[in-house]
Amino acid sequence: MAKEIEVTLYVEVPDHALDKDITDWVDVQLCGYNCMEKDNPCIDNAEVVHNKWKHND
Repeated sequence: MAKEIEVTLYVEVPDHALDKDITDWVDVQLCGYNCMEKDNPCIDNAEVVHNKWKHND
């Protein structure tokens, strides 16, 4: 049986990134599925600035 944890990431993204850009970036970079446009402004300009996690009971 696997453990389940909750992860919270605080990420800085470019001001001009659209909600779709951010969703696509999260899907590809953090979840490993879907795709994003090559000109997505988050590709080289998103930075995790804080993170935390906890066990889900």
